[in-house]
Formats: sequence, C-alpha cells, structure tokens
Amino acid sequence: MLFFVTLASCAPKITVTPTETVVRATSTPDPSATSIPRPSPTATEYFSNSLECIYPEKIQGAPALNGSLLTIDDSNDVELYNLKTNEKLTLGRVVIGTGVISKYQKIAYIDGDKNQVKIVSSGGEILFSVAAPENWIEILDWPDSEHLLIGNMPFRSDGGWYPPSSTIFLNITNGQSAEFLPDYPDIYKYISGPPRLGKYSYSLTAYDPSMTRVVYPVSTSENEYVILWDVQEKQEITRFQNHYPFGQIAWNANGTSFVISIPPYYKTYAGKTYSNVSDNLPYVGGNEIFLANRDGESKRLTFWTTQEITTIHSFSWSPNNEYVAFWLEIGDEKPTWQLAVMEIKTSKITNYCIEDEGSLDIVWSSDSSKLISTISKDDFKNHESILVDLQSEKSTIWSFENNIIVGWFDTIR
Repeated sequence: MLFFVTLASCAPKITVTPTETVVRATSTPDPSATSIPRPSPTATEYFSNSLECIYPEKIQGAPALNGSLLTIDDSNDVELYNLKTNEKLTLGRVVIGTGVISKYQKIAYIDGDKNQVKIVSSGGEILFSVAAPENWIEILDWPDSEHLLIGNMPFRSDGGWYPPSSTIFLNITNGQSAEFLPDYPDIYKYISGPPRLGKYSYSLTAYDPSMTRVVYPVSTSENEYVILWDVQEKQEITRFQNHYPFGQIAWNANGTSFVISIPPYYKTYAGKTYSNVSDNLPYVGGNEIFLANRDGESKRLTFWTTQEITTIHSFSWSPNNEYVAFWLEIGDEKPTWQLAVMEIKTSKITNYCIEDEGSLDIVWSSDSSKLISTISKDDFKNHESILVDLQSEKSTIWSFENNIIVGWFDTIR
C-alpha cells in the first residue's frame, strides 16, 4: 500500500555536469529477456518460501530503542523525536508524504511552507538548504551522501499535472542540479492514476546510484513490459515481461543489482503469452521477486504464486545490502498482509503476519539487524509501528503518537 498525501497546487562517487538536456533516448531493437538458468524446484522447494508467519507481540508503551525517530504526523509535519530525552523537534511541513527521506545520518525533506530543500543532521542541525521550485514535490532517493534525486512534477495551468515527472539530480554541497527527462522509448503514460511502482510511481524511472542505468515501464498497443536501459549508450539492455499496474523496483546501495516484482508468466489481452522464466511451475496470479544485475541477467527468488495470488509492496534494502524487506499482500478477495525479510544470499524469507496494511516506509538500524515500519489502521487515520529483530526473528507492535515513522537513527551524530 502506498502512502500518499494529496498534492497541493502550490555507490560510486557521481559527477554530473548540469545541462539543459541531460538525457535523450532513441529506439533500439527488441532483445529478449535474459535469465540466469535455475534448476526446476522440487515440491519441497516450492514451500521453502513458506506462507506461514511469525506473529508479532503487542505491547503497551514503546520498546527500548536508541537514538531518534523521524516521523510524519497527520498534519504532514516532519518531527525528529529524541528517544533518550523525549524531546521533539518539528522540522517543517511537507506537501506529500514522500517529500522526506533519511540516509547517511542525514534527513532530506522539501519544506512546503518555505519552498526549500533542507538537509538536517540526525541531531537536528541544519546542514544545507536550497530554494525548491514549485514543481519539486517528492524526494525519490539518496544515491550517495552528496546527492538527492527529486521528482519534478509537470503541472498544468489548472493545478493538475502531466505524468511522468522528470528527475532532478541535486548536489547538496553546492546546490547545482541536472534534469533527467523521462523521454525513453515508449515509456508508460497514465491518466487515471499512478501505477504501483513504490517511490517511482510518479517518475516511472528507477535510476541506479551512478545514474548510468534506469528501469522504467513500457506500454505499447501490443504489450506491456519493463525495460533496463543503458543511459550512456542510449540503448535497451533487457526487458522483463509485466503488465499494468507493473511492480516494485529497488536498486541496492552500490548499484550492482536490483530487485523487481514481476509475474513468472504474462498473458496479453490478445491471448499471447510471455514468460520471464521457463520453469513450467504452476501459476495462480500475481508477482514474484526476481534479482537482476546491471547487465540484465536475472533469477527468480520466490515461488508464492504457485499457491496464492501475491502482490509485493515497498522494497527496502538493508544498509549492508544483505537483506531486502518488503510488504506482502497474499490472496485476492480478502488478502492478508505480511511484513517479510529476505536474506539475498540464501533466499531465506521470514514472514510476520499483520492485521492491517503496511506503509511505504521500511527503515533499518545502521547495523542491518533491526527494522521498523508503520501499520495503517482504520482507513489510514490511525497507525501502529512494528519493530523486527532479524537475529531473534521476533517482532513487536506498539503505538508511537499515531505518527508514521519514516526514519530511524539508532546513533546520533
């Protein structure tokens, strides 16, 4: 479930020289998807990624946590809460829930009242600020400690906007920026609402940290799919068969690989079948998790859709790149929700059954041993938080001032 707030009208070190036109794409031939061979799973392997859950414990009060929490309240105020002193610092008000992001012991947010991009330390000190044009609405990612990716919404005169948004590459040390335009071949254009691409739902472009690869959805009169594109060579590397509303995408911190949720098989309205794997396993619907590298080679990691229709939300890589956390929506008519953690090396998955829908943000401890996410209840008006300890495989649910947690600094600098 994506967390949205209604819009108001109002790695390797990277060096990019700002220009008026940074990216211009050209059409290329249609290569077939490349897949790393994987032996056909046995019946035992089908169920190794079990749908069974570890149920969390509900407690009164908050668990023992170090550092500070970064939250958004129901008025869209961004607050930094010191867990040791119980002091609360209000940083500013964002226009959209994805207008704030935390990483590298820093907080980046777009202050909607002052129309500024601000960088704040985990202790609350303002490190940098720069004027934000009206079209700069959401922060997409933090590719390294010196740069931000910002969604640049193309507004219409009536207050609406033309999707998709371009991506602003902002240097937070000198304020210089470059614009990456979403004009790749056949990029999907939507009118009624954004697809389920997580934090890339508006931009439709998931860049790697070096800005030399981009993953984006395509829609033509005959088919829909997702492309891995070489930005420098301006050519397609590979494609993944997929259909609207597409799926989740997330690059790891060093840009060597990304996880993507796609169906093993896909059938068009015209009755033509496309496949991402050739394992001939049963398929009842939904998406699985695939791991792909920057050269387009991929492998299937999960097998839930052999039993249940499965939707995947909100990928989040651990700081050490060894785990990926995400929300699972299992079933069709009355889906159940699970917060799950996968160890990439072994594909081991631990699931935690949740009664209500999960939010967009999954935040990690600095040592990758714990994570926190928010559970949305009662039409998203009330919220609870879940703390997961990966070592003990135990989880705890508690309420934190009815706020959505979007960052956790377990040490303060």
